[in-house]
Amino acid sequence: MSSEKEKPVVVSHRERGHQGNKQPLSSLLPLPPLHSASPGSVGPPSDQVFLQAAAIFQRLRREKPEPRQLLRYENRTDTLPLNSSDDKATQKQAYQLAFNTLKYQDLLEAVISDSFFHKSQNICSDLLPLAMVMLYDFQDRRFLLRRRPAEGEQVVVAEVRDLEKSLQRWKIKLAASLARFRVKHSLQSVSRFLSDSLRTKERRAKSLPFYAWVNTLNTSLDEMCEILRSANLSEVKNMADLTGSTFSKDPLCPDTLVFSRSLCKPLQSSALAATHVVNIQDRSVCLAVSVSRPVLFDKGDVLVAGSFSALTVAHVAVAAAARSGRVLVCGADHAPVRTEEMKNLLSQMGIKNVRVLPAAFCGLNEWDSAVHRLKVIVVLPQCSSSALNDPVATMHTEHGDWNLLPDLSHGSISKSKILSLTTQQARLLAHALSFPKVQTVVYCTRSVCPEENEQLVGRVLEKTHTHPKLLPFRVNGPVFPDDSASGDETDSRFFRLHPSPFTNGCFIARLSRQVDPTKVESVQDVLARAAAKGLLGGIIPEPSKPAKKSKRKKKRVASSTSRPSSPSSQEEPEAAEISDGVDPASPSEDEEKEEGENEGEENEAEGKDSKTKSEKKKKRKSKRNQKRSRGDAAGVKNQAKGQKKKAKRKVNPSQHSKPRRIPRLTLTLMSAEKPSRHLSPITALAHKISGKPVKKLQEGSALVLEKDLSHAQSAPQSASERKNIQQEEEERNLEKQRSQSGNVRKAQGAPTAAGHILPPISSPSGSVARPQSATSDPQLA
Repeated sequence: MSSEKEKPVVVSHRERGHQGNKQPLSSLLPLPPLHSASPGSVGPPSDQVFLQAAAIFQRLRREKPEPRQLLRYENRTDTLPLNSSDDKATQKQAYQLAFNTLKYQDLLEAVISDSFFHKSQNICSDLLPLAMVMLYDFQDRRFLLRRRPAEGEQVVVAEVRDLEKSLQRWKIKLAASLARFRVKHSLQSVSRFLSDSLRTKERRAKSLPFYAWVNTLNTSLDEMCEILRSANLSEVKNMADLTGSTFSKDPLCPDTLVFSRSLCKPLQSSALAATHVVNIQDRSVCLAVSVSRPVLFDKGDVLVAGSFSALTVAHVAVAAAARSGRVLVCGADHAPVRTEEMKNLLSQMGIKNVRVLPAAFCGLNEWDSAVHRLKVIVVLPQCSSSALNDPVATMHTEHGDWNLLPDLSHGSISKSKILSLTTQQARLLAHALSFPKVQTVVYCTRSVCPEENEQLVGRVLEKTHTHPKLLPFRVNGPVFPDDSASGDETDSRFFRLHPSPFTNGCFIARLSRQVDPTKVESVQDVLARAAAKGLLGGIIPEPSKPAKKSKRKKKRVASSTSRPSSPSSQEEPEAAEISDGVDPASPSEDEEKEEGENEGEENEAEGKDSKTKSEKKKKRKSKRNQKRSRGDAAGVKNQAKGQKKKAKRKVNPSQHSKPRRIPRLTLTLMSAEKPSRHLSPITALAHKISGKPVKKLQEGSALVLEKDLSHAQSAPQSASERKNIQQEEEERNLEKQRSQSGNVRKAQGAPTAAGHILPPISSPSGSVARPQSATSDPQLA
């Protein structure tokens, strides 16, 4: 490289409060040129890889029925455990070799059986799994010897070396048996033995581009592109143009770069990958983080649940650091080795906004203090991985279920395993939707089965119970509204990415709390909800409640209708009106002149409906009894309170009861300015009609009226009471004037009742005289 290209690039570091001591990018420059290599340039398996692959194959192979068994395997007691190697590359290579052997299991067993290799070479039954994996590698190299590493670079296993020599001695017969099998089944190549779907995935996996997200806590995406250009790499706009030493930007993930397959091994061995500035990961995980990025809250927590790698936690933590948020991980759901691995990786990357909780995810609830700021949950459950072109690589990094390899090697997943997976997936998703403070749940799988994707999401949403005060969860789509140009498939509800030569497939659903769009809300409902929240500020008053009639009044009406009225009961309310009056004083001279005119009105009042008269009679009697028991002073006080209540009832427009009728004589007494020493007008009128002398009763009546007048004048009246009294007077006068002409005509045509005599109202003792019937009076007899 020239001296101009060797000039270091100054990278700006972002201080977010979540970083540790990181190595500056300038120390990694100049970056050595990254030369592309052939896609299949993978070193030959080591002896340890063969041993681990044989153990994996022995565990995962399918048992055939007895008539179809060509080889009889025997379990070894000294086989290595599946995860015995600390080298991840060795472990991944062993799983890849075992998975390929599972795909061609029937073909390899037919070749060994047809060539009599296991019998002629005295291969024990416990070495048959090792012979199967080594035979696949041998025919894949076209029966050429593998290049052995130098002495001391790897551990030499005697069984592997001896079996390799036996295969080399028997290679001609093995190749002949393979040729006969191809002719018998009309196979143009060995790969034709597989189904079309498996063969397509195998071809795509050999040239599939790989994706790497940039740690934006150290550098930006544009700065990383400048660094890659300085390493003789060129950038292309479209992923379809990736060839050789080229890279491109992911149109759906703003922090992800796409590289050609030939750059995978050079980039993994570079300083960028060693310092975790660039992190190689499957695109499905990058898309899940990209979907959850817009819905993050400031200083809000994000919880990652399911099966995932330490790189996934680091990727979510980098996205949450931009909003000063934390990432929560349930440590009880992972093995202690993986939890320790996660902590070491986060420490190396300088990420400090991750908290590992000791509890399991399904053991958390809304009352835990650790989740009081939880707003977003990312659910990454174990799935069938049926949307992956090469399931081994992703399952190895994201801790997938290795028991699915036998089904994936045959291109279909059994119903029993689908049921087991969907049960666990529904459990995780339903528990994620049970937190009331959570606003968004991102659900992601690497499967093409509808039972794991949209059908499961719809079933869980139907069974989810939402509190009435909270908005329900609904599918929030489209996830990527502008992704049509990239050739990816999306709809208004979910995001689906089908497997292609450029990417693996995945399914993503984003569930957020939203109002039901199909429910049309009326204007009244909107105003009522706003008024309940106090947003209107009293602009729209609450409707007044109608006054409730008392039960006592209803009982009185019922009793009055059932009791017949008598002449005395019709006359008694008139006397009660005077006893309940506000100012019980004697009438003046002008009032005496109007007695003739009011005589017709009194006769008309006597002809009212019996139901109304009996109701008034019972009401007045109860008030008289109260006044008689409490005394004169208490009676005046109760009268003042009763007037106040009556005035309020008259003013209230919600009460539609019939206004009380007050005789005109009573109104005259109430409006009298000076008290009179004459008899009560009703008493004078009664004696005038009967023709009895009134001189004897005049003196006693005057004393009683003077006594009542003194009590009435001593009780002060407020301004509101006087105003209410004046309103009542005006209402009564208008009503009397309207009915005056009709009453006069009715009084002229009505006969005079000569036999009825009204008793005196008051007595010297202050008590009211009770009415007497016509038969008990000796004068009437």
